[in-house]
Amino acid sequence: MNRTNRIYSIVFIFWLGFICNLYGSDIVTPQSKINNINEDKPVLNVYTWVDFIEPEIYSDFEKEFHVKVHIDFYDDEELMFSTIQSGAGQYDVIFPSDSLTDVMLKSGLLSKLNMRRIPNMRYLRDKFRVITKRKWMGYSIPIDWGVTGIAYNTKYVKECVDSWDIFGKTKYKGKMALLNNSYDVMTVGQKRLGYSLNPDNPTDIIESFKILKAFRPFLQEEGFMPYNKIMEKLKNEELWIAQCYNGDAALVNEENNAIKFVIPGEGTGFWMDNIAVPVDAKHKQLAEKFINFMLRPEISARHTNYCYFANCNKKAGLFVEKEILSNPYVYINKKEIDKLEMYKILNPDVQKKFNECWAELLKY
Repeated sequence: MNRTNRIYSIVFIFWLGFICNLYGSDIVTPQSKINNINEDKPVLNVYTWVDFIEPEIYSDFEKEFHVKVHIDFYDDEELMFSTIQSGAGQYDVIFPSDSLTDVMLKSGLLSKLNMRRIPNMRYLRDKFRVITKRKWMGYSIPIDWGVTGIAYNTKYVKECVDSWDIFGKTKYKGKMALLNNSYDVMTVGQKRLGYSLNPDNPTDIIESFKILKAFRPFLQEEGFMPYNKIMEKLKNEELWIAQCYNGDAALVNEENNAIKFVIPGEGTGFWMDNIAVPVDAKHKQLAEKFINFMLRPEISARHTNYCYFANCNKKAGLFVEKEILSNPYVYINKKEIDKLEMYKILNPDVQKKFNECWAELLKY
């Protein structure tokens, strides 16, 4: 999921330098060769979203457990999926969105977790414990959740923004973008038509594709952008309207108060960022220690305080900053939550058509 991030050029470069020095990592090369740094210490190899986990969380884990953490980053989880699918056994911990977790589990790419080593599961809210047990059968654990909606700049967009239809308006041509995630983008078409995110009929996907094909000419040249680039372009006002994750919109709003966020009236998707262990991980027990560490209420809260996504931890609220707890972009109110739908595994024929339509959209 996914997924959260204050990634603005100078700050990004600073953090890359900082983390490189701290962890000795080839930060932005997902396929980078894992080196045995400090061979006298076990090494936990993490593959995660750019600017997703507070760097000091890794440092604290290193100190407490006397290990080294090596980190590589991605801003497109389809790249992460292909890396894990390659079977190289490079990583011990990954952070797939719920929709990708479904696919990875079905593909046999995840290792079943030993829950006896993860006692902090008890801190998960009941709804997330039920989802974990029923949907992922102990192969993955959610750590935060959110929604996908529309971020827009009130300096340039004076009308009421309450529908996915905004992406079809010619007056904003070249100032709009959608996320570079197939599920998020297809959500726009599905919900615009009043369809479920999990259709049983390939025809629904075809109709959704037609909507998105009509929207495509009005998007900025790249059209489908990584979340971090959307954040940067919203902040510097190169984009006026963009599909955006709620936590990202909250972070941009702090930098530019003209940026607002809305859940369209047609509804949207409810997603979770999960933490999981690849089936070929070399340090599974260490990975489970890290998962248990991430589920501590105070660590879960630090994650929310950093990335602005609501956590799944029922005790973390004691440690989350008050202004974040009360931020309606971060903790969505119940009325808005009722508009949300969770992603499910699609039938094979529907998934095939889904993949075909997404590939076709990327050609434009």
